[in-house]
Order: sequence, then structure tokens, then C-alpha cells
Amino acid sequence: MNKDEVKMSLELGLIVMAGDSMLAAFLLAPSKVVVRECNIPRPSRGEVLVRVRACGVCPTDLRYIQGLRLYLPMGEESRGLTGHEWAGDVVEVGEGVEGVSVGDRVVADHILSCGRCIFCKQGRSNLCINKRYYLRGYAQYAVAHASTALKIPPHVSFEEACLTEPLSTCLNTLEKLEMGPGSRIAIIGDGVIGLLHLQLARLVGAEAMVIGHHPDRLRVAERLGAVLAINSKDVDAVDVVRRETGGLGADKIVVATGGKSAIGDALRMVAPGGRIGIFAGTYPPTSIDLDPNMIHYGEVCVIGIMEHTPHHFERALNLISRGFIDVKQLITHRFPLEKINEAFEVVKSRRGLKVIVSP
Repeated sequence: MNKDEVKMSLELGLIVMAGDSMLAAFLLAPSKVVVRECNIPRPSRGEVLVRVRACGVCPTDLRYIQGLRLYLPMGEESRGLTGHEWAGDVVEVGEGVEGVSVGDRVVADHILSCGRCIFCKQGRSNLCINKRYYLRGYAQYAVAHASTALKIPPHVSFEEACLTEPLSTCLNTLEKLEMGPGSRIAIIGDGVIGLLHLQLARLVGAEAMVIGHHPDRLRVAERLGAVLAINSKDVDAVDVVRRETGGLGADKIVVATGGKSAIGDALRMVAPGGRIGIFAGTYPPTSIDLDPNMIHYGEVCVIGIMEHTPHHFERALNLISRGFIDVKQLITHRFPLEKINEAFEVVKSRRGLKVIVSP
């Protein structure tokens, strides 16, 4: 590099010097997040160091923040928290890395499966029993495994690339529920995940109804092509879905919000032979009443949806890149890393849709 290139790279954060520090978020106690300086991590063999440019806030991050589910320990070991919807520039590569270079714009899958266990061999690497998680995206720099880092096309922004991970998990739903042309789908939940499922349903020729209770989100659902946007505060959603389907119920149901009431509604609005996909986790854990005769005589299938495979991740970025899925409409709030607590509060209060933190 000449002097001008070195200067520009330093300004962009593409050169990391030994002993350099960065800003990162730490969880000191439940709901107590602070941003402070710490050492920049270094990539090990097979890893790359990325200058994080954008990190999407996932509702699952709030479970960790609130102490409901500790994916990472608190205190000094919590650097970068559970941020996993992140994208940025590669600034350093570890030994043995091929196909990824300094300066590449990448979005990294946070899941690294082993490729050897029984589930990986079945093509279900999301259930890998030896998986490793690359989190810590709420920081100026984060480490990713090079094999999971996908190059972002020039016309796709870092913010848009952040939605690769949530969309990839929705693609898992698409396969598990066997959505296709003519399917009548009810999506319970009007957040980002519900609206991504809506777009995928339309993409495969299905008709989708979105159920929620946020008027602004339901208006987005209508713009994105929902045949019906149902406000569950104003009407009985189960009655509406059954009426719109001639009394039969929906063929496929996506439960894209947590809680026993949403699952109970799904069981009451599913058609005979239908499939229910439980996408969202419920915290604190609970139990539901279930009449096994409804499952038995109705031949109803209830399926859990958890994470994604590398194939889903690659397809998700491709769909975003080619404009088949509109993620721009879903990004409503942006915050610098220093205001991360405000970002979490927006998600917690369900204002807007996707919130982006820029370290």
C-alpha cells in the first residue's frame, strides 16, 4: 500500500494495529448494558476479523439482556453480547483462510456446524450437536468463521445484509410447512419475522393473512401483499380466518410470536390436514392445553422451526440481492452503538420494525 491507501484504510478501520482498542457493549447484570473500551479480538485459524458496520437487533437478544436465557455469561466475558445479525468489512484474516480477503464486504452466519454428527449428515445442520456460535456483533469489531462469511454484492447495503439471518430462518419455515402455490397461510405476528414470512408466501404463489395488533405494522403487511391484515384487538382472528376460508381454516400457520395464546389460536384456526409451524420461542417457558383428538382426527402436523442451514443462509442473501424480498421497508430505526439501550427499548416496546445498531 502507498501512504494514501494506508491513510484511507486506517480511516475506514481496515487496518488494525497491535494493542488497538474498540468500543463494545457488555452486560453487567440483567438489563444493565454498558458500552466501553476493550481490546480488539484476534482471529484464530480459519477465522476473520470484521469491522462491524451494522448489526440488527433480534428479539432473542432481549432474552439474554433481561436474563431470561443466558447465551453468554455476564460481565467481562459478555463482550459484544448476542449480536448475530451483523455485516461489515474484513480487516484481518487468520491462518488457513481461503476465499476471503481483507477489504471484502461480508455478512457472516453466526452458526458453525461440525459437518460430522448425525444431524449434519442428514442435512439438518441447524440441529448439529457440536455447533459453535459466532455472536458478539454489538461491537466495533467481531470475529467470524471464514467458511460462513458471504460476500455482499456491491448494490446491497450493510443494513440490508443484516436481514440475511432472519430471512434464512424463515426459509426453513417455508420448507418445513411445504408452502406452495394456492396454499392459504395465516401468519400470527406482525413483526419483522411475520412480514418476511408474508413475502416468502407470496413469492411461492400462496395467499397469506397476517394477524397482529399494531396498526402501523398491519399497514405494511397490506403494502407487501397480504390478502388480509387482521387486527386481533378489534376482531376474533380465529373467526375471521375460518370465515375467509369457507369454514375450513388455514392450510399452513406460522406462529411468529411467542406465548400460549398465539399457539392456542393456531390450533383453533388450522384446517384438517394442515400444518402449524411454531417459529417463535416463549419465555418464560409455559405449557399449553392440547386435545390429541384434534391432532389425530384432523391429521394436523405441529412442527418446530429452529435456526437455519448454510443453504438457507446463502439463499436468503441471494433473494435480498435480487430484490425478491424487500427488506428496506422493514428497517425503521437506526442507533449508534453508544445508544444501544435506546435501541433495545424500541424493540422491547414493539415500536417500528427492524432496529439497526451501527458500531
